[in-house]
Amino acid sequence: EGQGNPFVEELRRNFPLYAVFHIGNFMLMLVNKFEQTFARSLIHCDEPFLPDGIFTGSAFCGDRLTVVNGGQTLSSTGQALECLFKVCAMVLVAVVADVLGRKPVLILGLACTTLSIFIFVVAIYSPSATAFRLFALGQGLQGVFPSELLGSIVANDISNEAHSDPVLVQQVGGLFAMLTMVLAEIISVYFNASTSTDFRSTWGLIAIVNCVVAAFAASSKVRETKPNWKEKENEHETLGIVKAVKSEVWEYGHLLWTNRVLRLNLVGFAFSSLAFVGTTLDSSFYIAYYGISQADAALHFAPKLLIGVLAFGAVDAITKRVGCRRGFVGLLSSLTIGHTFIFPCLLLSSKVFLFYQYWAMCYMGLFPFANAIDTRWFDQRLTAKFLSMKSLVQYFTGICAHPIYAALFDAHAPASQYFRRMRPYLLQYLAQAGQLCLILGPLWSLPHGLPEVLDRIDAERKEKSEAAAAGGEKKNDNTKKTD
Repeated sequence: EGQGNPFVEELRRNFPLYAVFHIGNFMLMLVNKFEQTFARSLIHCDEPFLPDGIFTGSAFCGDRLTVVNGGQTLSSTGQALECLFKVCAMVLVAVVADVLGRKPVLILGLACTTLSIFIFVVAIYSPSATAFRLFALGQGLQGVFPSELLGSIVANDISNEAHSDPVLVQQVGGLFAMLTMVLAEIISVYFNASTSTDFRSTWGLIAIVNCVVAAFAASSKVRETKPNWKEKENEHETLGIVKAVKSEVWEYGHLLWTNRVLRLNLVGFAFSSLAFVGTTLDSSFYIAYYGISQADAALHFAPKLLIGVLAFGAVDAITKRVGCRRGFVGLLSSLTIGHTFIFPCLLLSSKVFLFYQYWAMCYMGLFPFANAIDTRWFDQRLTAKFLSMKSLVQYFTGICAHPIYAALFDAHAPASQYFRRMRPYLLQYLAQAGQLCLILGPLWSLPHGLPEVLDRIDAERKEKSEAAAAGGEKKNDNTKKTD
């Protein structure tokens, strides 16, 4: 039953893992969806809020643009601190996950995200200055759960198990991520479209779910995926945990120093992370410069993920039809050309800005495909370290990028000052251009570079497809003989 469907078989083998990671990540997404609205609710100013006036997002300030600007600054500060906590956690996690396993790291991360929610609740009842500090601390503690890195390491473990298809693993994970994103979007639209500034019941419910997920992760239902590297395990037994950790750290440094392909990829991740951080300003930009209310902005942004879901399989279909080389270059080029033409026109009207948001979601399928590429540069053990370094680079970039984008954004900028309003998106565009130049330049021309990786994915797909076809023919022959 379900034997002929690889997707069903993958779900059957690893459903508890997918469930724990994506429910835990779903809780993080909800917090991130709410945190900017929550940050606005903590803003105070001298102009009083009038119950019969325009809803500003805060019960303590009647100046709408001040609330938007202050909320964005506070949100960016919290996200930068979250990235800092992630870096601190990653320095340990990237090593400990290979020494002690993936499961202890997962349980610790879920426990810290639960603690962060309780801190948010305390912030609600605290004076303004204390509330700001507690908000930043709560946001930072969520960084102790390195869901992106740990998820990518576990996906790499699964991808290299017998009978696993690396692209299929990424697609199953990507589909789960997409479904949880849609659900988080629906819930956040409902909440953000309201005029409520009371988060007590919201944080309470999220805390309860986090506790349940952490308890399930600690149970025997969720397996450990760390491969059985016998040589390394013997080394750990001989050296002891502390010396083994030092050995792992040395191996990271040696790999970074000697491998040019790895260094170029890490620079590319820095560019992509710098561009991604710019998307955290989309809501504030839309509210401030087009005179849109917070409730309307939530409703207008709601179709984004629905478009992403509908277009999710397009990248996979294109790369299978024309090959990974041609498909990847074509998709990347069309995305860049579109950005180049639309980007300068964002301030023309709110409709242009929304079109830009919706159009970009048509390329959502590039993310799981890019993740599949990342798992095919090196062997399995080095890939785990490579993915750890990738996350560290992204977090280091986030520490710097979030405050920079917040400083570039000015909700009070007048309509006559085009470049003052567009500064954040100019930085985002430059980061995207830098990443494209790196991909189609050094990474493409290097020996054993990106074309060879893409060809390898094509070859693996072909081999698995032929094996599946041969298995189907054999099954049909057996059926005929039985008849």
